[in-house]
Amino acid sequence: MLLRLLGATALALQCATAFRDSSPFFFYSSPEIVSDELASAQVASAKTLESQLLDVARLCISNSYVVVEQPGVSATDFASSTSTPHLQRILGGATSAFYTAVTIPDVIGRVDAGAIVSTLGDVCKAVVVDVDGSSGIVPDQDAGSRQVFRVHLSALPTHAEERASKLAQHDSYVNALLSSLPSDEFILFYISTPPTSEQLDDWQYPPTVYEMDQPFPSALHTDLKRDFSVETKAGNHSNSQSDLPLFEKYQFLSSGIFMGLVVSLLLLLILYVGISAISSVEVSYMAFNKEMGPAAQKKQQQ
Repeated sequence: MLLRLLGATALALQCATAFRDSSPFFFYSSPEIVSDELASAQVASAKTLESQLLDVARLCISNSYVVVEQPGVSATDFASSTSTPHLQRILGGATSAFYTAVTIPDVIGRVDAGAIVSTLGDVCKAVVVDVDGSSGIVPDQDAGSRQVFRVHLSALPTHAEERASKLAQHDSYVNALLSSLPSDEFILFYISTPPTSEQLDDWQYPPTVYEMDQPFPSALHTDLKRDFSVETKAGNHSNSQSDLPLFEKYQFLSSGIFMGLVVSLLLLLILYVGISAISSVEVSYMAFNKEMGPAAQKKQQQ
């Protein structure tokens, strides 16, 4: 039993070590390319992926190719929706009705972007343009020729916030380059390389904060939570209730007030019934007077 446990632990450690040498890959083609094997992959080796990309490059179905090289990143850098909003919009198919979008979170190894660029230049007779993405200068486009833009992006900083900011700048530059293409039909190869061991040691990500389970079910104290809907509607945190209508600024009827009114009406109804019953009694005034005459004395003597 102990040997099995040690074997399973060693296998898990080996898998975890293997995924440290992985990086994401993104592919977009406005001409529709159907490749079920490429589209459904979540983990792929660099050699297998590179051979599939070379097959796509040999098709020569587009006049504009963009090969982006982003070194030293992992799938964690692209987890936030604010880091690469333009890339997510493109992969979501917002720019074309017929498209092919592929996202592979973990690519084991390094894909040779130079081989893809060389294939496009030799087979498709495309003009290769080297672009420095850190300069922020978008190169001129030539609508009459087939072009391949090889974009070199700089490595990201080690701090988490600086990495996200730099990655957002790279995303804006790639979007500007794609927007300047003469045609809406283009093919994007977003190739990244995994971080080195030194970069992994220098990364400064904030510590993960785990949310503890609630000691009591949330349904028991939902009435104690504050209602921030008024502040959300106002949109002005400095004076959030200045421009609101009267019935949104003040709460005239709550659950406690409603229950109090119902109980008060019930008690008033009981009081009304009691007073009505007492007032309906008909007794003469002489019924409460004592008889002091001779007849009363004879009754007492008897």
